[in-house]
Amino acid sequence: MYDADVLKQFSGMPVFSLSDVNQIINNKNYAKVFIRRMAKKQKILKIKKNTYTLHNDPFLISTFLVRPSYISSASALSHHNLITQMPNEIFCVTSKTSRRINFISPINFSHTNYFFGFKTENYDGFNIPIAYPEKAIIDSFSILPISVFEEAFDSIDERRMIDYIKKIKKSSIAKRVGFLMEKSGFDIYSDIRNIINYKYIPLDPLIKNRGTMNTKWGIIDNMKQ
Repeated sequence: MYDADVLKQFSGMPVFSLSDVNQIINNKNYAKVFIRRMAKKQKILKIKKNTYTLHNDPFLISTFLVRPSYISSASALSHHNLITQMPNEIFCVTSKTSRRINFISPINFSHTNYFFGFKTENYDGFNIPIAYPEKAIIDSFSILPISVFEEAFDSIDERRMIDYIKKIKKSSIAKRVGFLMEKSGFDIYSDIRNIINYKYIPLDPLIKNRGTMNTKWGIIDNMKQ
């Protein structure tokens, strides 16, 4: 079998393994030789040990590396054209352990207990799970400074965000999202007030706590510094 014929077998696979190659070549030692030769010619890209791709697009391959997972945070918001800062890494969410995979761009997988809020979209001929903007925002807290994704609040679906907050039932999320939505002209306080406690928390958990206290939301607005 010619090299091109072997490679063609993987054209419909964003990610494949040494084992996958061996199933076609049926000789493990030669499969290793084949992969080394193709990698040297840059016909195959190595992602990590025994894991390869024909694609040089980290966004495309990311969710095929860790399952289950979906693209979220700044990567999803950028995909939806809701933020102007282009992330230089791919942000994904998984129900498994957090990890980081270095490829052309780093791919970060953050663990969540709230594995929902995404849909499958066609991307370059493949079905990719990508967060709705509202869930991408929720997933961004403690991962990125709020300044990176705050502009996305202007374009969210108010009802979907309220539904997500009620589903998660976490006071810190309700307070931070509610406060920022109010800044963008939304009024959801009455919808989520029963989730809110009044232990003050920093608006942005990634920067110092100093700032103005907002008694309505129980927030220390530390973004005014």
